[in-house]
Amino acid sequence: MSPKQAVNKQEKLKDSREFKEIYARGHRLSGPHLTIHHKPNHLQINRLGLSTSKKQFKLSVQRHYIQRCLREAYRLNKDRFLPGHDIVISARRWEKGKLHFREIKDELLFLAQKAKLLKAEYGQ
Repeated sequence: MSPKQAVNKQEKLKDSREFKEIYARGHRLSGPHLTIHHKPNHLQINRLGLSTSKKQFKLSVQRHYIQRCLREAYRLNKDRFLPGHDIVISARRWEKGKLHFREIKDELLFLAQKAKLLKAEYGQ
């Protein structure tokens, strides 16, 4: 994996204050398994935050698996996203064996296209 493909520290949202700001002032789109909150950040990069709740996913193994899938789906397609947004992806309820990585990736790209976060050549 080249350094350009990785999601580095500057591209991650970690501070709960930033999450609250995006939830309060950002836009939201929901699909059957994912919800995307996004807000312009006036930077030249996108920053990604992931959210999986203990209420929905009791075991930490489940939460971490879902976060890895979401992070990888974003990482593989981050060149498709328009720069300058803070994006929080929240997982809704699903069973681990029932939803495959391809479906997660497709739903993420569909919601990003609906939210107008994708570059023109990808958002047909």
